[in-house]
Amino acid sequence: MQIAAFNATSLDDALDAMELVNERSDKASRGAAAGSIEKHPERRFKAAFEAYKERELPKLKEERPGLRFQQYQEALFKSFQKSRENPFNQFHVSYDASKEEKLALLKAKRDATAARLAT
Repeated sequence: MQIAAFNATSLDDALDAMELVNERSDKASRGAAAGSIEKHPERRFKAAFEAYKERELPKLKEERPGLRFQQYQEALFKSFQKSRENPFNQFHVSYDASKEEKLALLKAKRDATAARLAT
């Protein structure tokens, strides 16, 4: 699928467009990218949530003073569920996925980004 132009309305979109334009398509590069897909997001979940809590708790305490600690924890967890930092919100495959499945996921991710940025 060859697209003549991309339409980026934000900085994240512009970075995604640059990745699409500059991506290498030789076999070794695709294999390396397929190897970097997350296989065990559950292993990173706790550490990612702790880092998120550490950063966001002071902001939440400023915005909503007077809540109990458990209420802050629940609000943080609810917002983390939707966050881009959540490993489960990122592309991942099962631990025993074949190389073809990984490459198919990469192609689907690339096609979705290209369709989103197409003008």
